[in-house]
Amino acid sequence: MAELKMEDYSYEVEDELNSETHFYSEAFHEPERPDVVVVPLSPKHRLKRISRLERLIAGVLLVAVIGLSLLMIHLRTSITQMEHEISIIEGQTAVNKSEILRLEQSKAELSKSERIREIAEKQGLSIQSGNLRKVK
Repeated sequence: MAELKMEDYSYEVEDELNSETHFYSEAFHEPERPDVVVVPLSPKHRLKRISRLERLIAGVLLVAVIGLSLLMIHLRTSITQMEHEISIIEGQTAVNKSEILRLEQSKAELSKSERIREIAEKQGLSIQSGNLRKVK
């Protein structure tokens, strides 16, 4: 009545390893990679994609910037040179004014009537007071 049934319980290691690797491969799924790899363009290839009008505009802008900077340098140099010349002229004017003042003082001292009288008496001349005038 009670019969013992024999069943084959075989244990395969390969199936278990495959199932474990399948589990890990699902958990760490690698992203799909595109078939075509896009390599960044070199500067030479990028320039080929720029139109002639864009190149012309860039060239004109570059020339304009360089021209304006040279013009600014020239103007600054001219302004500095003019300021230097003005300061030299102002210095000469100040020297000339002081010389004029010194000469006017000397003229005033030399044209005094007392001095003229002393010189005339040393030379043997006689001075009449009525004929003596102040020289201006």
